[in-house]
Amino acid sequence: MGLMEKLFGGKVNTDAPGQLAKGSKGELAIGVDKALAATDSSAINPHNVDFSSIRTAPVVPKPRYFTATEAGALQNLATQKREMTEHTKKAYKALKSVDTSDRVVHQLHRGYQGKVAQNEVARLKSNTQLAEQIHSSRPDYAQMHQRVEVADKTAVDAIAKIKESYGA
Repeated sequence: MGLMEKLFGGKVNTDAPGQLAKGSKGELAIGVDKALAATDSSAINPHNVDFSSIRTAPVVPKPRYFTATEAGALQNLATQKREMTEHTKKAYKALKSVDTSDRVVHQLHRGYQGKVAQNEVARLKSNTQLAEQIHSSRPDYAQMHQRVEVADKTAVDAIAKIKESYGA
């Protein structure tokens, strides 16, 4: 398996020559919903807002006294949460870095796709120019065809006259 097959799964499109591309008559497959669709169903955006939070201990709704056992348990929990907070900071920092890298790759790919789209338009413009040139030469071909037919008829008639003169 070659590099191109590995990259593209062996599906490079080579069967398109001579085929009209979809959208060649002005209709588009680009809609606002497609262009602005979330890249992930859980991504935060104006249509998918999430104000959830984390709360390890319930809110104490009114003043109260705590027992020594409750106070000790809460102190242990606070120590555990402080330690977990440090790990969480590292994890979120790493997640932000990963997401930033993903965004950069996404942007690079979109830039590549944009260039492919521009190049496709340039290719199709070139094909259009060639088609126009070929079509503009059709009257010349028709005229040359007619001239060849006239020459053929003239030659056939001349040969027939020669044969007549010999009595053939």
